[in-house]
Amino acid sequence: MGAVAIRGGKVVTPNAVLEPGLVVFDEGRLTYVGSALNAIPERAVLVNADGKWVLPGLIDTHVHGSYGDDVMLSGAEGIRRISRRFVEFGTTAWLPSTIAARHEELIQAVGWCVDAAPGDEDGARVVGIHVEGPYINLKRKGAQPEEGIRDPDLAEMAELLRAGSGLIRLVTLAPELPGGLELIRFLVTRGVIASLGHSDATYEQAMEAIAVGATHATHLFNAMPPIHHRSPGLITACLDSPEIIAELIPDGVHLSPHILRMAYRLKGRDRSAIITDAFSATGLPDGEHRLGPHRVYVDGNVCKLDDGTIAGSILTMDRALANVVEFARASVVDAVRVSSQIPAQIAGCGNTKGSLEVGKDADLWLADNEFRCRATWVSGRRVFGHA
Repeated sequence: MGAVAIRGGKVVTPNAVLEPGLVVFDEGRLTYVGSALNAIPERAVLVNADGKWVLPGLIDTHVHGSYGDDVMLSGAEGIRRISRRFVEFGTTAWLPSTIAARHEELIQAVGWCVDAAPGDEDGARVVGIHVEGPYINLKRKGAQPEEGIRDPDLAEMAELLRAGSGLIRLVTLAPELPGGLELIRFLVTRGVIASLGHSDATYEQAMEAIAVGATHATHLFNAMPPIHHRSPGLITACLDSPEIIAELIPDGVHLSPHILRMAYRLKGRDRSAIITDAFSATGLPDGEHRLGPHRVYVDGNVCKLDDGTIAGSILTMDRALANVVEFARASVVDAVRVSSQIPAQIAGCGNTKGSLEVGKDADLWLADNEFRCRATWVSGRRVFGHA
């Protein structure tokens, strides 16, 4: 790969928007990010970004599928297909996410993720795995399959971590279950993030979980007891604890825009992480689709089971970023931080991905003024669109 210079446009760095800006990369790494007045290397291919945003690649740390493919059902090649479609939305890295299932099914799905992780040149990179369940509270299962839910089992978890070959970054669990606190300690000592979710924990139980090492909240507000003024619960504990990074789904369905704005203001640009929780219906027409063993009915942006339970989303990360700017009234710099830089830290690749800084991977995308993806590069290779 030769050098590429993207000149003009609005270049979003960790703390500023440079306009007109210049981004140069060579051999898959960023070599210059700054003013467009700087000289362009003679051998660089020039890309004109006038009128566009130049943004670091988006990173989705909670996603179950797209375009008919499901992390739990479609095998390693299905996961690779998901990777190839995600670049259409500016997503350059992601964590395939499992759902509650029998142990052997989880072992199989994690193995598929490991097999797919090397990826190919045309797709987003698999930079980890998010195990959502199976150690969650049946009362707060949401769309999780009941037959896959059970109490924590450290032997099972150890086997799952071995099957993940170091790729499991995040495990969602309910801390109030028997063995929940022990599981948190077990994960923390192995460098895995313990995330509180699909839980009926009280405020006191949540604070105890945070005290022993939980640092994350899975799709905050969803699959949790609502806040009551005399029973603050898990949500309040997560909002009030600086240790917790909170996942937020900005689709306008999982969270009212007003609640999203409140949560974002409380957690801020350093403790919020934007996710899609997307599933196999993403990118496909309305109608009946699958999430693991469930039938899910999609009508517009609303995805529901037969009983009316909300089941995943069809959100894409470019729309998620646009909604954070609109609903949460975040600056573009801060919206990029919570959809790129913070997710990179969660995924354990913050030193190489998540922001436009010299030396990092050349993962970036161009967006129009409505934040619709027009072109994407992964490791310096154009994988989607035209500048």
